[in-house]
Amino acid sequence: MTLKRRLDSLETSLSPTQLVLRWLAEAHTYGDIEPYVASLLAEPTPAAPLDRLAREAVQGARTAMRGKRPEVVDAAVRSALRETVFRFELVMRINVTAHELLDREALIDAALSANLCLAFGGDQQADPKRVEHLATLRDLICVRVDELLASGEARTLVENRYLDGHDALFPDLAAAWEEQIHSTQVIAAMAVRMAELDGARAAPTPDPETPSRRTTELVADLVEPAKSETLDKLGEGRRSLDIANAWVRRKLRQVPQPEP
Repeated sequence: MTLKRRLDSLETSLSPTQLVLRWLAEAHTYGDIEPYVASLLAEPTPAAPLDRLAREAVQGARTAMRGKRPEVVDAAVRSALRETVFRFELVMRINVTAHELLDREALIDAALSANLCLAFGGDQQADPKRVEHLATLRDLICVRVDELLASGEARTLVENRYLDGHDALFPDLAAAWEEQIHSTQVIAAMAVRMAELDGARAAPTPDPETPSRRTTELVADLVEPAKSETLDKLGEGRRSLDIANAWVRRKLRQVPQPEP
């Protein structure tokens, strides 16, 4: 067997996860998703990476099922396509969600930092309303830290489950994520210290089940839309809609209802 045939055989034997991880390693060399997309568009005949992955998944499944009954081959092809497309959509969902969260968090940090400076009394006489406002700001900032940490944990769980533990975030985005966590934690530490100096009330006692519950919710926010998008792309519109509706209904149940 020639080297080329051996390489071709290896390519067709890759699992859906391995196919997506190979593509992801290529994409990550561009640092972030925007330059990666720009590189694709700069090609003389741009080819969508998902199209390439789908073709490879089909070829691999057909090769593995050679000699089997047609219905067995078709089922294997369908399964390989579904698993490959899902993992691709999951990677994109993870990166887009992280980008959106970081953009929002930068604005929140700026607003909370400005409010902290205004609320901190220093040598001024304690004003109960101002001190309570400071305590509220402290609580809000600590909630933001918890949200970032839960988001990171959810992403890790999803990566372990579907991507063999490989990082889905593009390198530049991963670095920005770590910087944002550090920044928000620094602001939270300042807020806690300011509240202590002004004699603010103690922070609420956290519910030990809240972090785990929130992480589970964030896992679903990554996985369920990716599943729905996958089925929609594969022409399974009804199943796609069922998953999307179930996910939205769960999200609505999570929204606190106003007091009657």
